[in-house]
Amino acid sequence: MGFLNKPIGWIINLCYKLVPNYAVALLLFAIVMKLLLFPFGIKQQKNMLKQAKLRPKEQAIRKRYAGRDDKVTRQKMQEDLMKLYQDEGYNPASGCLPMILQLVIVFAVYGVMRAPLSYVSNLSNKEIKELGVGIVQLYDEGVLDKNDFSKATWESIEKQAKKIEFVTKKDAYGDEYEAKSFAKVNNPVADQVELVRIIRNNYVAFEQYECLPKGFTYDDLPKIYLWGDSVDLTVTPSLDSWYILIPILTFVFTFGSMKLTKKFMYQSEIQQQTQDMGCAGKIMDYVMPLMSTFITLGMPAIIAVYWIYNNVLSLVQQIALKYMYPVPVFTEEDYKKAELEMNKGIKQKKKSGSTKRAAHRIDLDDDYVEENPKTEPKKVKEDPKAGLITPAQMKDESDKKSDKD
Repeated sequence: MGFLNKPIGWIINLCYKLVPNYAVALLLFAIVMKLLLFPFGIKQQKNMLKQAKLRPKEQAIRKRYAGRDDKVTRQKMQEDLMKLYQDEGYNPASGCLPMILQLVIVFAVYGVMRAPLSYVSNLSNKEIKELGVGIVQLYDEGVLDKNDFSKATWESIEKQAKKIEFVTKKDAYGDEYEAKSFAKVNNPVADQVELVRIIRNNYVAFEQYECLPKGFTYDDLPKIYLWGDSVDLTVTPSLDSWYILIPILTFVFTFGSMKLTKKFMYQSEIQQQTQDMGCAGKIMDYVMPLMSTFITLGMPAIIAVYWIYNNVLSLVQQIALKYMYPVPVFTEEDYKKAELEMNKGIKQKKKSGSTKRAAHRIDLDDDYVEENPKTEPKKVKEDPKAGLITPAQMKDESDKKSDKD
């Protein structure tokens, strides 16, 4: 994503020149980025609008298969839904590309905004490395205060200090002497925002030991404060300082914006079912805000401030899109009309006396008969003599009567 860094860095630099305060400049930058990415938001909203218009027909299809939960039934329902989408020209995956592009840009943005020395002070990578090596040099001279550094940064400085070597050099007269070599030392501070704070707090020592790039002055350091020269946002929040309020505010704004954004977005049938899943749905509502808070705990406070900017602006964007492209509201009559349309030409369900079928089968012909059958069931031809009682045979008693006589 290096090709995105230069244009994004140019925008940040321009915003900083307009307002020489990094926190305010990042607010302007966040607004500019939202405006540039707004067409992607419009495309996503239109895609959701297409799906929203199909809701009555989707409901009709789901109602057709209601009461069946076997695998084959679910597959048949999905096939009918996909056919509906195809017939109506809606592609469920069409909203993925804009989202992926936005994510790529967002990652590039976070990388650039964490590099103010590169994009605001316009220092080269070599010069930034020399500043980091200068920190190790000042550590070796014993002029750094351990309390100015985080534990991880201080350990990194100590590790790099072990790479200092002694080499033999010759002076102008050809005499040999031993000198310290920092050739194998690397920059111990990975985050440029923290590097800005270290240089600012130790600027006199940097100047005294000539650890600054040529022509670089104190005024060239980005002003990373909330306002004026107060509330230093280069500090990494910790539990033992009031800066912990910033990650807490990050959680509040992230959670609140997510909840409100959902109210202004179209929610499909599946999304609504996911939200109604009780505990599982509620846990998901807290996962992203908690992850955001956890990440900001290990970064300079300016990152959390930008995160807050981004969440608020995302909510404003979604509200604007909702009023620009409102989601249609359907009545009961619309759902009935869609049901009639979707079931047109499909056989009606038997009311009674249907033959039992295997649970694993889906065959509409087995479950449905036509409403007005043209043929009557064949009648079995009955024997007209069937059921009649054969007359009993009369007994001949003429011999007995003649004997008596």
